[in-house]
Amino acid sequence: MSPKNALLVAAVIAVLGMGVYLFIQVKTPPAQAGATHVASTPTPPTPTPREPSATPRPAADAAGGAEVPGSTRTTWERTPSGDAASNADPDGRKVDMKVDNLMELANKAYDAQDFDQATAIAGKVLTKDPTNVRMLRIMVSANCIGGDSTLAQQYYDKLPQFDREQMKSRCDRYGVTFKD
Repeated sequence: MSPKNALLVAAVIAVLGMGVYLFIQVKTPPAQAGATHVASTPTPPTPTPREPSATPRPAADAAGGAEVPGSTRTTWERTPSGDAASNADPDGRKVDMKVDNLMELANKAYDAQDFDQATAIAGKVLTKDPTNVRMLRIMVSANCIGGDSTLAQQYYDKLPQFDREQMKSRCDRYGVTFKD
């Protein structure tokens, strides 16, 4: 056997050996570090309600049943007069869960290349929020892909400058150019 062939056989054996080693390492559970010192973490402050219609109540178990004794966690109960405080973002603005869900559906339809569905859903959101940049981008992009440059231009005109630049390069791929 020539030295070249012997070297090749040794390399193959080394690669196979490393493959077995890596396979075993991936299959073994990670080692648990022995804790010699447990740092105590401070309890977060109890949230204050942002909406007068939301009232705090003690936390329930995971299934939503009875109270958990000694629990310091607070949940928010819906009242007939309004929404829960959890529907407010950190700035205190109200979050419309229906619009948020519609935007997610529009994104999913766009990602699945169902552009008719994406534009239909984005159009519904834009009737409630005509300046929603996320939905305007879907309308521009989907209409560029569909070849409707007139409709794409209509939504393009409503976009902020930064988004316009991005849409120009995206729609250019589909032969759609915009007039500024």
